[in-house]
Order: sequence, then C-alpha cells, then structure tokens
Amino acid sequence: MSRLLRFFRDHLRPHAPLIAGASLLLLLAGFCQGALIASIKFVFDDGKAHALNAAQPGLFGQLEHLRAWALARLPEASALRSSGLLVPLLLVSLFALKGLFTYSGTLLMIRSGIQATQALRERLFAHFLTQEPAFFQKHPVGELITRNISDVGAVQGIASNQLAEAVREICVALTMLVTVLLMDWKLSLTLFLAGPLVVIPVRHLSQRIRKVNHRNQEASSRLLQRLKEVFSNIRVVQAFARESYEEKRFQTQNQELYRLGMKSARASALSTPIMELVGGLLLASLAAYASGRFKAGTLTTENFLTYILAIYALYDPLRRLTKLNNEIQVASASLDRVYSMLDRKPELPENPAPKPVPAQPALLRFEGVEFAYDAKHPVLRGIDLDIRAGETVALVGGSGGGKTTLVNLVPRFFDPTAGRITLDGVDLRDFDPRELRKIIGIVTQETLLFMDTVHDNIAYGLQASRASVIAAAKKAHAHDFILGLAKGYDTPLAETGSSLSGGQRQRLAIARALLQDPPILILDEATSALDSESERAVQAALETLMQNRTTLVIAHRLSTVQRATRICALKQGRIVEQGTHDDLLARPGEYARLHKLQFAEG
Repeated sequence: MSRLLRFFRDHLRPHAPLIAGASLLLLLAGFCQGALIASIKFVFDDGKAHALNAAQPGLFGQLEHLRAWALARLPEASALRSSGLLVPLLLVSLFALKGLFTYSGTLLMIRSGIQATQALRERLFAHFLTQEPAFFQKHPVGELITRNISDVGAVQGIASNQLAEAVREICVALTMLVTVLLMDWKLSLTLFLAGPLVVIPVRHLSQRIRKVNHRNQEASSRLLQRLKEVFSNIRVVQAFARESYEEKRFQTQNQELYRLGMKSARASALSTPIMELVGGLLLASLAAYASGRFKAGTLTTENFLTYILAIYALYDPLRRLTKLNNEIQVASASLDRVYSMLDRKPELPENPAPKPVPAQPALLRFEGVEFAYDAKHPVLRGIDLDIRAGETVALVGGSGGGKTTLVNLVPRFFDPTAGRITLDGVDLRDFDPRELRKIIGIVTQETLLFMDTVHDNIAYGLQASRASVIAAAKKAHAHDFILGLAKGYDTPLAETGSSLSGGQRQRLAIARALLQDPPILILDEATSALDSESERAVQAALETLMQNRTTLVIAHRLSTVQRATRICALKQGRIVEQGTHDDLLARPGEYARLHKLQFAEG
C-alpha cells in the first residue's frame, strides 16, 4: 500500500463522515457548474432555432422541451421571459448556489485535513520519544525538526487544501463530462481519445518531481542542521573568527538546495505546455467539426457556443488537476520521509508483559556485562559488580575507560551486548523502561533546562506544590539564589538555562532529582565543569541528595569520591580493582597511579 493511501487510511478515515458531506456539497457545486453551462445557450437564443433544437437528440432537445413546458405552464416564467429577466435570475441563482456549496464543502474538507495532520504530527512526536538514545545520535536534531514541522506541514496541504481542490475539480469534471456527453456523445468520445496524450507524459513528470523532491527535502534538512549547529556554537565561530568560513559552507549547501529546486520547477512547468498543446488540438478538432455541421444546417450557433463552453469547463478542471498532481507529488515526498520514521522500530525491545519495578531495590547486579557500539570496538568487557542499597560506588579511570557507558546501561539507554544487569534478581529488560527510569535520578555534567519557569523546571513532569518545590530547592542549596532572580520561582529561563551559571543550573537539576526522590542515583561528572566556589555549593547539595540512596558516581576529580563506600577503577572496559580510598592508595594499582598523577604537584 502506498504511503499516501496509508495516510488516508490511518488519519483521514476517522473523518470519513465529514469528508463524505464535503464531497456531496462539492458535487452539488459541480452540478451547478453544469447547469450554468447548459443555461448559457438561452443567452444566445434569438427565438428562431426552437424547432431545430427540439428535433435534436440529447441535452439540447431536452432543454428545449423543458423551456417550452415552463413557458406554457408557468405564467411567472413567461412574464420573466418577456421582460428579459429569466436568464439573469437563473444565472445569479446558480452562481449563488455554486458559491455556497463550494465554500461549505471546501471548509469541511480543510477542517478534516487539518485535524488529520495534527494527529499525524502528534503521532510522529510520540514515536520519536520511544526511540533509544542511539537513534538521536544517528539523526541530527535539525533533521527531526524538519520531519515533524516542515514535512508534516507539507502533508497538511494534501489533506486539506489540495484534497478539497482535488475533490472539487473532480466533481466539476464529472458533471461536465456528463454534460458534454449528453450534448453530443459521438463527438465527445472522439475528443476523449486524446486522453493518452496527457496521461503518459504527466505520469512521467510526476515520478520525476517526486524523486527530485526527496533529494530536495534531504538538502533542506541538512541546511537546517547547519543553521542549528552554527547558532548553537556561535561563540566558537566568533572566537576563532570563522564567520567567512561558515558563510561559504552555508552558501555551498544553499546552492545545492537551489539546484534541486530548479530541477523540480522545470519538471512541474512542463505540465502546463503539455495541457495547452492538448487544448489546442481539441479546439482545432472542434473547429473542423463545426464547419461541416454549419454547412449541413444541423448545428445552431447557440448550441455550438454552449458546447464549446462545456468543453472548456471540462478541460479547465483537468488542467488544474494536472497542476495539483505536481503539488501532491512534492508533498508525497515529505509523506514518504514521515512514514520512513514511523515505520522504524526502536532497537531496545520492550517486554510485552513487564514485571513490576521494586520501589526500594536491595541489589543492583552486573553479571558478565559486555558492550560495544560496533563489533570492532568493545567498550565494556566482563563487568561483574554488586551494588547494595545505600552504597555509594564511585567509578574512576582515564577517558574512554567505559565509565559513562556503564552507568548508561542502568536506566536502559542501551542494552548489554552480552551478560545482563539485574535489579533484585530480575533482568532490567523484563521491566517497562519508563517505570524503571522513574526510580533512577540522573545528574550530569551538562545540565540542560527548559525554556520554562524555575518552578516548572524543578517540578518537571510532576504536579508538585510550591511548598514541595521550595523544600527541594533548599536541600539543593538553590533557594537563596532563586529568590534573587527577577521573579523568584516564576522567573522564565533562557534556552537550555543559559541565563544561569553552571553551578546554579546544577543545583536546579539536583533539586529536580530530590523532588523525584529516586532510590537509585547516577552522578556523571556533576561537578567537573564548575569553579571551586560553585563546586563547594553543588557538592553540599549532592551530599544531601545522596543520603540513603544507592548511588553511582563518575568523577575525574578524585577528591570528590574519597568518601565513597567503594571505588572501582576501570581501564580499557574492565574493572581492574575496587575498594575504599585508603585501601586502593595502599597498593600500587590504577587508582594509586591516577591519584599520584592528579596530586603530583601537591
């Protein structure tokens, strides 16, 4: 099933009654269009061709009989006919009805389309949230934003304006097709033989437009990612005076976008001359046909002019449908990109019947744990480690030793490639990952906050009272500086919390973890990027946070882990030694070596 049909099935089918009602109204508008064309013949009626018209088969004869019947039996119609007001009133009434039906039908169609794409955007966003962290490393943020905003926005055109226009033009085309067949079915069928002259080249152009726009959307996504990257690192760009360099890189990518846009424009523009050529052939055929009929005396002027108008009224929606097809092909490229994301399954499988997560787990165990981002580069090798409730275990070692990878396995950001991790004897893969993460608090070196108030950042995702937020902030040694902000706890923060210092951001993150009150805590370099004064404040907050919790600490500053229950030294993905600070210093191992290097000057 094509992705366009899948979208109709998944998101437009719930609005089927609304779409059906809109289609009926647009069909009635099409009937009004046909009636307008048919009634035009009376404008040219000079009163001399009634007998010839009545003798003709098809619609012209029926209209003549209807005219005669109305004039004979309806005095009002005869009086209006005599005064010359009948035709103008008929035309005004048909135009008014057509406008009413078109407006109502279009509005209903657009409403259903916007609601459908709103559901699609929400579905895509929710799907992104279910993906594993590795997914966000493979797909830049700019690409994901493009998929959720620009691509879904293009799909909205299909589901609303383009769908409404397509249904409207199809209804007009169908009613005009019936009209011209009733007027002269033999000539009409002859003219329709020109159909393949339009269908074959238009189909070829559609495929080309869709292919080019796939590449166009990818280029647009890369350009957006370039913008985000440059603006996010503007201090680096300006510090190294690389403005000209970034301008040239942007121009190169923008030129690629221009080139693909022109390819798409050329393919779309070809459809118009093709339709114009077909229209010219139709007009030439009609001229030759009319010449013979006029000479034979079997065709009146008003009938021929009416037929010409009907053919044009049929040709015009077909021409617009061809142009509309090009627009739909452009949007279909975006729909393909959206569904390519929706079809992706998370690489971390979930147990269909998850076990309940213990509220206060007694033992976290690593059993022969190994992990590798790819087969050639193992990160962890045979990790065996038991961590009991209330213990503080510090992980130390050189860069690339696997410390951060090890702690990222606990909240199931990744799964081990071998071995297992258990909580009170139950494999972490048997829990619902969302429920598992609710009992784990994480404070990292790079604390990112939301563009929201201080209160909402601390209470993130919780309906917490102001009193409980203040209590958490006091324990995190954040209350005093919060009161010094412009609006206190109601102060809105800048993007990523950049309006605060690093130490202030860390203390807000600690307050957030305190409010969550998790039994397991992960501290990943929580103080490494701070100055001495901020580190003391944050360290005091961390000591409060760590009380009566199972804690895993990563720290390069060994002074911050001396009071840990146990210290594990990692080297090349293995735990090479473990013990207390004093025990490890007493023997010449990895920890003693790191300690000597760090405090050599002292």
